Amino acid sequence: MVDFGAVGGAFELLSENLAAWAVIVPGLLIGLIGGAMPGVSISMTMAIFLPATLYMDFLPAILFLTAIFTGGGFGGSVPAVLMNIPGTPSAVATTFDGYPMTQQGRHNEALGVALVASCIGMMAGYILLFLLIEPLSIAVLRLGPLEMLVVAIWGLTLIAALHGVHMLRGLMAGLVGVLFGTLGMNDAGYIRGTFGIPVLLDGIPPIPAIIGLFVASQLFNLISREYIVEDEASRKMSFPLIWRGVREALRHPTVLVRGSVIGIVIGAVPGVGSSVSNLLSYAETRRRDPDPESYGTGNPKGVVAAESANSSSEGGSMATLLALGIPGGGGTAILLAAFATHNIVGGPKFLADHKDIVYAIIFGN
Repeated sequence: MVDFGAVGGAFELLSENLAAWAVIVPGLLIGLIGGAMPGVSISMTMAIFLPATLYMDFLPAILFLTAIFTGGGFGGSVPAVLMNIPGTPSAVATTFDGYPMTQQGRHNEALGVALVASCIGMMAGYILLFLLIEPLSIAVLRLGPLEMLVVAIWGLTLIAALHGVHMLRGLMAGLVGVLFGTLGMNDAGYIRGTFGIPVLLDGIPPIPAIIGLFVASQLFNLISREYIVEDEASRKMSFPLIWRGVREALRHPTVLVRGSVIGIVIGAVPGVGSSVSNLLSYAETRRRDPDPESYGTGNPKGVVAAESANSSSEGGSMATLLALGIPGGGGTAILLAAFATHNIVGGPKFLADHKDIVYAIIFGN
């Protein structure tokens, strides 16, 4: 249930603390730039600016970092659309239709679609966080090893949905990915699959892996091309065409709602987050579409599905952080570190004793 007394206290906190508002726009710009740079993840960008929050009060510090978190969510889609290079793991599915749209000279429209889907997904995530933060936290606490196994198997079923015309290749790629995932130490400290090689103790770092799988191959592909967009007249940025993309995204409310719900639910599961939710949303949207073969060729609904899910997952991951003190991913782990630097412990006691601050964080985003 929403505590309206705490809601009033949240607005009072925000109205009295102008610094809390002043850090939001710089945080968004920093996150946008960090997310748009392949190899510089959202969590890395937040970690770089974490020391700056030592000199801020708690509320401005958290709003600054969550603004970076929010800006990075859309920033990763910019190179995904324009260069077929996901800026963050959560933007992988955006490349499937965003880049084909760019090749067709529709990059302005694709960016507009991604922007409005990201904004709506973000708002949906935080609205649901505001309304259901306590029930969500209780549900997450009930997730045990069996439920996490089901989530993992559920993620692997995406291979069947995204294989295209090469089913065997998709299954082989999935098998190789599972094998790579067994390298290094697990969360319990057990060493697996290192073959006695010390450098494999930390497993396969996700950012270098993404650069190798997506960025390197695409850079080799771009070397042989003078321009990504062949039509010279279509290479310019156009705000009317971006606005057309905004309208195009709004034409698919079902896809927006479905992607937002998937993102919130998956984002609330610790260790899963937006890197899975965008693929799941894309796969589910394609499966339900009467023309699934149009996906991967520049269908705007593919961009809507991916971006609404990866942005709304932020609200789900924030629920587990604020209510349970459990980070849902790298970005919320940095936020938990910011809590610690201000001598505040997130979790049920924080939620019970400081609901006004929790609501102020939600409203500030």
